Amino acid sequence: MSNKEFIKEDIIKLLGGAGSVLGIIKEEIDERIKNRVEKVISKLDLIHKKDFLVVKEMAEKSRIENDKLSKKINSLEKSISLMNKKFKK
Repeated sequence: MSNKEFIKEDIIKLLGGAGSVLGIIKEEIDERIKNRVEKVISKLDLIHKKDFLVVKEMAEKSRIENDKLSKKINSLEKSISLMNKKFKK
């Protein structure tokens, strides 16, 4: 082999090693960022989406039930009003 081929092989090996080192560094940076974000989130005292959706569903059901009860109350109040008018005559 010529001297140029040895240099090419050395450069290729060097680049391959640098690529794996960069991969390891990237993984380490990703892990540190993830840990930092998790710390910040835990300090904010946030709730999980699952818990939020459960409470949201409960609120929607309550709103529907309140609407039904409100209509029923209005109907009963009208009935009482009509009955009072009949008795006053």
